[in-house]
Amino acid sequence: MAKIHLTEAAVERYRRPLKERTEVSDTEPGLFLWITPNGTKSWVVVYRLAGGGAGTRTIRRKVALGRYPKLGVAAARLAAREVMELAAAGVDPEVQAAEAEAAEARSEAERRAGSFRAVAEEYVAAMKAGKLIGGRKRPVAMTTANGRESLLDRMVLPDLGDKPLAEISPQMIARVLSRIEKTAGPVDETLKVIRGVFKFALSRGLFHGLIPTSGMTNRQAPVKLTRALSDDELSGVWHAAGHQGWPFGSVIRLLMLTGQRKTEIAAMRWEEVDWDRQLLILPAERVKNRAGAHEVPLSAPAMQILREAQAAYELLGEDSGLVFPSTKGTPISGWMPLKRKLERFMRGDMAGHTDVDRRAIRAGGALRADTWERKAAAKAKIEEARVAPWRIHDLRHTFITRCRDGEENAEGEVIWSAPLDVLQATVNHEITAGVTQRYDHGDVQRRYRLRKRELMEWWNRKLLTIVDGPQDSVVVQMLNVGRG
Repeated sequence: MAKIHLTEAAVERYRRPLKERTEVSDTEPGLFLWITPNGTKSWVVVYRLAGGGAGTRTIRRKVALGRYPKLGVAAARLAAREVMELAAAGVDPEVQAAEAEAAEARSEAERRAGSFRAVAEEYVAAMKAGKLIGGRKRPVAMTTANGRESLLDRMVLPDLGDKPLAEISPQMIARVLSRIEKTAGPVDETLKVIRGVFKFALSRGLFHGLIPTSGMTNRQAPVKLTRALSDDELSGVWHAAGHQGWPFGSVIRLLMLTGQRKTEIAAMRWEEVDWDRQLLILPAERVKNRAGAHEVPLSAPAMQILREAQAAYELLGEDSGLVFPSTKGTPISGWMPLKRKLERFMRGDMAGHTDVDRRAIRAGGALRADTWERKAAAKAKIEEARVAPWRIHDLRHTFITRCRDGEENAEGEVIWSAPLDVLQATVNHEITAGVTQRYDHGDVQRRYRLRKRELMEWWNRKLLTIVDGPQDSVVVQMLNVGRG
């Protein structure tokens, strides 16, 4: 094959072959330009290496240098010269390149293994497996683990994820926190989670030295976020939930009736409902305190809500297995807009809206003049009404507060209050039994089953009296069918 002194212009002039690969030999010993039918131009060095056997027997080898134009003519010649020199010295350039590539891969793997992302993933996995102890000397709850994982994904990993732990400085963390603070984000919670990752790495021998969050303090004033709702507020939420309907309105009413955690009710599955014994049995992996399955007694109003939810579920042809599915077949999400819709219903009730007003607000398209006027007037009344700030978690605070307040006499003195241990068992808090608890290996669910039901029945009667007055029979209607 004739040798050609290739130049940049000469390489550019070569066109792709129709069928088989074209090989052009450069004047540089061993250097070839390969051109494939798809137009790829690559540099290849062909060299001979002593076979290690008798006489002059050699082995013909080739090694790819790179593609043109990323690797230019001059650079290709220089690389070819280095390959031929190694071959002349008895060193196989292909083996050397493979070893260098493997060493680089090992180095990259070690770097990634020590990155903030890798350690954060181990940190989250340890929390979810119940192998990380929280501030209350108990395994971190699953809901907490999920929240911290989400915060890391959104707030921290985009900036710090690929950096080795040893290279992360206080200045880097400060920049992350400043960015979050500018958007009024969860600065202090982010700092807490970053500190948690480093402490976890320190405890596992993955990090040594002073944690870069040392000396950093919270920068957001603590705010009281929870409270118990008044009778008027309970009534407003209850009736607004009725207007909103299944699934979100149904979830709200069950939270009011049972005092359970939001995520535990919202993610209910049909197989968790024991219809015969009227129990909701939450499996251990779905409860916060990791103390095993938790039984929730279901009163007549709660059972009525579930029966209507089952009817709506079947009507829509659902197959997710969730009692309160979203349109995606997953547990309810988008709590804030759903709560805002609930509060619009609350303000509408405060403004004296009728069913006709509510239908007018929902009406769309070309409307008659009288319907348009009614809709505008109804929406204006909503804007004028005001609802005091509250959180969905306040429903649980309200349940616990009202059960502890119990019953009063005419003088306003408490004559009966829910026993603390029964209330704790009902809401699935740790029962405060002190050191005795370590010696108690009984079945807590069986022990408190009847007493929890008595408390739940008492509260449900009281709640329905608050929202609708004295009840002759307990009936709860959830007429609307929506989606969360």
